[in-house]
Amino acid sequence: MFDNHVMGWVAWTKAFPVEVSLATEDGMLTSVLEPNPFHPLASADVQATTFLVRRPPSNAAQIVTLTCGGDIIQVRRVAPNIASTMSLRPAPRPSSTKVGSNTDLPTVIVPVYRDAQATMECFESLDKARRLQGSRKDAFQVLAIDDASPEVELRRHLSELAAAGKIRLLVNAVNLGFIGAINRCLKEIPTGDVVLLNSDTLVPPGFADRLAYVAHSAPNIGTVTPLSNNGDVFSFPTPNEVNPMLDYEEIVAIDRIASVANAGGAIDVASGIGFCLYITRACLDSVGELSDNFERGYLEDVDLCLRARANGFRNVCAPSVYVGHHGSKSFQEEKRGLVLRNLGILDQRFPTYREECRAFEIADPLRPARAALECALPWPTDPSVLVLASDRTYPAVTDARICHLGLHGEHPILLLREHDVLHLRAADGGLPQATRLRLDTETGLAEVGDILARLSPTRVEILDPNPPPRLIELIRNINLPIDRWLISESMGEIASLPSKTTPLLVPSKAARAYAEARWPSRKIVLHDWPTCSLALPPISASHRSLVIVPSTPSPASMRMIQTLADRLRRCEPSLPIVVAGTTCGDDRLMSQPNLFVTGAVAADELGEVLAPHNPGWLLTNFEQPVFGHPLIEAAKQATRPVAYRDWSGGSLTARKGDLAIPANVDAAGLVDRVVDWMS
Repeated sequence: MFDNHVMGWVAWTKAFPVEVSLATEDGMLTSVLEPNPFHPLASADVQATTFLVRRPPSNAAQIVTLTCGGDIIQVRRVAPNIASTMSLRPAPRPSSTKVGSNTDLPTVIVPVYRDAQATMECFESLDKARRLQGSRKDAFQVLAIDDASPEVELRRHLSELAAAGKIRLLVNAVNLGFIGAINRCLKEIPTGDVVLLNSDTLVPPGFADRLAYVAHSAPNIGTVTPLSNNGDVFSFPTPNEVNPMLDYEEIVAIDRIASVANAGGAIDVASGIGFCLYITRACLDSVGELSDNFERGYLEDVDLCLRARANGFRNVCAPSVYVGHHGSKSFQEEKRGLVLRNLGILDQRFPTYREECRAFEIADPLRPARAALECALPWPTDPSVLVLASDRTYPAVTDARICHLGLHGEHPILLLREHDVLHLRAADGGLPQATRLRLDTETGLAEVGDILARLSPTRVEILDPNPPPRLIELIRNINLPIDRWLISESMGEIASLPSKTTPLLVPSKAARAYAEARWPSRKIVLHDWPTCSLALPPISASHRSLVIVPSTPSPASMRMIQTLADRLRRCEPSLPIVVAGTTCGDDRLMSQPNLFVTGAVAADELGEVLAPHNPGWLLTNFEQPVFGHPLIEAAKQATRPVAYRDWSGGSLTARKGDLAIPANVDAAGLVDRVVDWMS
């Protein structure tokens, strides 16, 4: 894409001709492409050619479309070739505006292209929002824009809505994309606030009134975004995930409770998101339209919000409003490519935005609002199993246990302890997700008891190395059975068990041998956890690699891997080493010529990840005793020689070819034994 022309290659196998079109403000330029038999992509079955489309000067974006037999193959938005007049200079601080002082109604702009079913449901919800009790009938007006939709049913439905007076309708002769469609609408609305609304959303009654109330609750608020099931940081109950899309009645019920639990609240955010973005007129007048420099569909809304902030406006979340959002209905598999292209543009304009987003996710200022809404909603009444873990527990082990429980038809809820705070998270993505309880006060402990009873638990499984005695006492006082699991060496404080008669559960034979040797008077009960098999192809004749499977990133693990890599590089410089997982210094390790780090890997994908590396040996479970770890258990079953520390004290017989390293051997001795074993 250049200022004066757009060029490219196209190859096709159909008998239909290929057309390339350039949509401009003045109309459409279309050419039929003739195949070139000498083109590098041409063959007996493939037609191919090079195309070049000249561009007239324009300060608006242009759309390049490739079609074959009437089917759209590719649509690309081309930035204006006349410099934009958009400015990031701060504007004068907006003046105070009271709710209702503006006689102009907010306008909800809905760009429409595909997905007739979701779009018709969206307009039905907008119609209900103006008719049902709780929202003024004239609370907002709707402006829809048919962006050259290819769906006849959808075009007909929009025409019927417009004829009935339920919407105003604009129709694009050619597809302008999200940015072009929105900007055309903005030119039609010179006054009043606007709401950018995706056509795959469902809105509840009163949503516009409550967004407007928050927008005008302070003179410097420019944009407002509600909560949603699918809204990145605005997602509920789990942020930055796609929570299930609910039906209309469920969305209305959640919104009704949110309107009370978080009434009138405004929480500052870095930027809003355009699935439902309320923009005040003062903000629009300051920043102008959406930037034409973005590809269609993603991050142009973020750019607008960041420009608004540069001009002195705030972007906030209104947690009192909840809007349902399907997400990615228009672009589907194109989303990743579009996001990556547009993210490069955003990085140039606002280079610190990504760091700010990471800091926002860590601080999570929306969590109290999500927790308030979560607490007010009805929770599932199915019996649950509470899994008490801590930030010291191996996350992979905790996740494996939760998965086992789910496979057996149980409903696990994780109680993750971080110091004196208990974070509740239902494994199925339902409620609770955001509730946090304090353990260091009498009031907090009393609340813990009430909440645990609300979860209808049948028992508590303890993976926490050292659970607080007061929490254990509280669990016993509500007569909950306790299953205590041996997971790692840090479970040394077995005195935290309720009594010596309480059995200690172990997930493997190695764990049972370790426990029996360490606590001979304690009752040990074996419950073998299921493990993933590790299927590897036959070993090739040359270039075998050593695969290291660490249990968790730690300085000790990092030092051991470094020492082993240095030793092998001296004696076997061509031998590759592959670390399956993550470490404390992936970049540092990968700077060595003989070492590669895969990054995070799940047990069920370990074989697929390792197959290209031709593993000849595996080393795992070498740091400290860890039992039930899915990666370690899978690695120990590999059809390859495996080296590991023998935490059973020699009571378990190693497989032929495996190396069982005594537990008391230091790091240097472990490296010596591994090198000798491989040679």
